[in-house]
Amino acid sequence: MKGALRNAIIIAAIVGVLLVIGLVVAGIFGVLLDVLYIFLIILAAFSLIGTGYLIYSVWKLIQTITLVRNEMQPLISSVQETVGIVKDTARTAGHTAQTIGSTAQLTSEFALGPTVRAAAAVMAVQQMLRVFMGKGRVRSRTEERRRQQMEAILSTGE
Repeated sequence: MKGALRNAIIIAAIVGVLLVIGLVVAGIFGVLLDVLYIFLIILAAFSLIGTGYLIYSVWKLIQTITLVRNEMQPLISSVQETVGIVKDTARTAGHTAQTIGSTAQLTSEFALGPTVRAAAAVMAVQQMLRVFMGKGRVRSRTEERRRQQMEAILSTGE
């Protein structure tokens, strides 16, 4: 980039020096007014060419905008259709989750709850019978676990 800028500055300087030299030579030979008219005609031609390019670029821009608009309409309708499908899927998933939750609650209320209560009652009756039958004092679960762990440690240590 720096090299291109340097080259542009050098070219502009050379053109400026040649322009000044040309004007001095035209002034010496007395044709300065004719050179001025020629420069004005060349500038007018460049102005007309530049205006033509601007009109062409605006026309191409309008064509591009029209093309993009025509291509975007099917995409937008496709996106809207996809959003509708996703909404329906989310709604269905919500209903499914609600059904699963209701089923789990029903199962816990009518199947697991009574089973757990029955197992707890059986364990309580078993412990009460142990106490009443003279097996000794009631051991807590913690004491029972410690006794089992000690037996396991002793049996692995031998």
